[in-house]
Amino acid sequence: MKVISIANQKGGCGKTTTAVNLAASLALKDNRVLLIDLDPQSHASFGIGIKTEQLDRSMYNVLTRDDMRRRRLSDVILNIWENLHLAPGHILLSTIEQELRNEGDAISAVYKAVDSLTVTYDFVVIDCPPSLGFLTFNALRASHLLIVPLQCCSLSLMGVGKLINMVELIQLKLQRAPKVKGLVTMFDKRTKYAKNMAQEINMYFKDNIFDTLIGVNTALREAAARGLPAIKFDKYSSGARDYASLADEIIVDARRLFLDDFYREAENFMSEMRNKLKIQRFAFSAPAAQSVHVVGDFNNWKADDYSRLESLPDGTWEKRMALKPGTYKYKFIVDGEWIPDPENLKTVPNDFGGVDSLLTI
Repeated sequence: MKVISIANQKGGCGKTTTAVNLAASLALKDNRVLLIDLDPQSHASFGIGIKTEQLDRSMYNVLTRDDMRRRRLSDVILNIWENLHLAPGHILLSTIEQELRNEGDAISAVYKAVDSLTVTYDFVVIDCPPSLGFLTFNALRASHLLIVPLQCCSLSLMGVGKLINMVELIQLKLQRAPKVKGLVTMFDKRTKYAKNMAQEINMYFKDNIFDTLIGVNTALREAAARGLPAIKFDKYSSGARDYASLADEIIVDARRLFLDDFYREAENFMSEMRNKLKIQRFAFSAPAAQSVHVVGDFNNWKADDYSRLESLPDGTWEKRMALKPGTYKYKFIVDGEWIPDPENLKTVPNDFGGVDSLLTI
């Protein structure tokens, strides 16, 4: 499950339009998507046809500490259509910072709510309020990716530095933070000014910017007014195509992030195992033998394919095992005969009147 926040404290940059249309486009590409409306103005909820003033449960109920009002995230989620669910916003979200001001881990409220979900989503898209306050910080804490929509105008980059500073603060506090990527919106390819501004935004974000440009399109505004994403209003519109393209980029990025996480975890596991396990070589010289096994405390004294030694051209039989540090009793079984290790002088008596070889790692 990849959590994506859409945030920019500057209004009118296409933040909510991006949240709604990205969520819808991902859902129509056979991904299970949860759209979380964390904005007290609840524009994302309205953007998919939900009037929050008529609801008695919202994200406010998820975050409040009032026992009479509090609900689990799963209890407030609405099924919009196949693959797309909504956790609606509410005007009462504007009071949450005041309510949680004395909570020890208040910045993790959204993270904990998302983590508590028993239903699996491919993507969680969070529409943040147009500010750098408590709710936005909460969303970033829960996210793997932060998308910063940037309108093609001279004021587009104002305040972005403060948003980046917030991400850096999360990294400092938690040793993890969302990846940040810019998204150019309201791009008018007919004007030189828009092209220059897009180039300036690209220079600011360098490699951390989407290839997709969200163009100026009246269908996006008309769809929002009707409480629909563009892909449901007019799937052939340029706005619908732009957000479908963005969704494709997000899906590719998510797969790359998954593989990066997988390889990182695999390397950490192998490193941990290398520190915990030691490779022990067992060898027995028996050129005429038909089979040789090594058995001991480390394999429950069991002669099987795993404990069988490999015959080498010089008549030596060899086996390497990864063992945890400790002390082990063991023997070789050579054509059915139990023999202590002739190369190991350390032995201990066993219960059968004989001796076992003793190995300490």
